[in-house]
Amino acid sequence: MAQQQAATAIAEPTHRYVEVEGLKLHYLDWGGDPDKHTFVLLHGGAAHVHWWDGVAPLLTPYGRVLALDFRGHGRSEWAKDGMYGPPSYLKDVRGLIESLGTRVILVGHSMGGAVAQWVAVTHPELLEALIIVDAPHGPPPLFRRLMWRWRRRSHGGVRPELRSADDIIKKFRLQPPQTSLSRLDVERLALLGAEQLPNGTWAFRFDPETRAWRKHGVKMTRPKIRQIKMPTLLLRGDQSGLVSPSHVKAMHRKIRGSVLKEIPRAFHHVPLDNPGDTAAAIVEFVEKM
Repeated sequence: MAQQQAATAIAEPTHRYVEVEGLKLHYLDWGGDPDKHTFVLLHGGAAHVHWWDGVAPLLTPYGRVLALDFRGHGRSEWAKDGMYGPPSYLKDVRGLIESLGTRVILVGHSMGGAVAQWVAVTHPELLEALIIVDAPHGPPPLFRRLMWRWRRRSHGGVRPELRSADDIIKKFRLQPPQTSLSRLDVERLALLGAEQLPNGTWAFRFDPETRAWRKHGVKMTRPKIRQIKMPTLLLRGDQSGLVSPSHVKAMHRKIRGSVLKEIPRAFHHVPLDNPGDTAAAIVEFVEKM
């Protein structure tokens, strides 16, 4: 534990970029020895790399640790043609991994976990292992999809500009909203996902068009996770309202040999709510591979 605390204290990630399909994609590099393992961490929809700030430093004693901003998220460029959604995010992940020249342990939360499932099915040669964090197999529950559809219609496709950083904090909401984070931690997360524009206003870095990827005719069926043969860990927040116990158990049965573990004191945003136990579960799994 002392080693983990020390890693948290001294780890300062480096901003790096990789070009995929002409887009400049951002990722954070916390360092670590790539001769042990290479971890690639994927965030959820409308999120960014800093969802992993509490987990990533705890993994560096076990290998190199990177976290990717999908196109249209965080510091990555926006897709000028509006091409978002799972097929495009799969290309983002593939491009990053191929640029590294090594197999990786792919860790995906929420939407990132859905993308990770697709990578495991379509490009298993790129992965050493797969870790899915509170992500369903297939689309989220219907009520959640209806809520997101309403948000797309009510907010439109134009990024709103706000007067100040305080307005960013007031407008920021986690989706789903349940979390164990303190108010100050939520405010920090909001500002890490925002920027001040040249005209002095503030805006979130996130491209609202990422929510409307289906209007471009993009379709994707759920991946055939029975085909996954690599070591696989399924993590669920014990208080998650997005992934039910029965759903994750069904995934566990379909992925032969997979390991299932619940993270205590965690809602859907598992890496934010309980980074210590999340990292410990990943480390325990990796050490037994």
